[in-house]
Amino acid sequence: MFLYVITAHPLFGHTARVILERIGSGEEAVTSSLVVAEVCAWFEYHKKRRDVGLFLDSLDSYPSLRKSDTTYSDELRARELERTCPRLEFFDRVYVAQMERLNVTEIYSNDRAFDKVKGIKRVFE
Repeated sequence: MFLYVITAHPLFGHTARVILERIGSGEEAVTSSLVVAEVCAWFEYHKKRRDVGLFLDSLDSYPSLRKSDTTYSDELRARELERTCPRLEFFDRVYVAQMERLNVTEIYSNDRAFDKVKGIKRVFE
């Protein structure tokens, strides 16, 4: 979602921005340290290392956005989830494992593969 806003993605940028605006207005949400690492890696890959600090500062500007650490246990659980969530890539299964651990049942994502995960509702509006 963050990258859709950062890149002004033509299909998903507007929706992602609306979601972030809701969170900025106080809607409670949680993001994963793995998501943060993915975004920071994207900046570095695209030779925008100086923007890493801006991104981290922007995350801190969302007081209702909880940042949750990804654990090795989440990664081990992701391996187990391959049996029940074969359409999800490893990182996405890590997110599902983290959601299970945190009792989070909704995910902001445009990835329809999450629609097949029992107990999770995908939201992208």
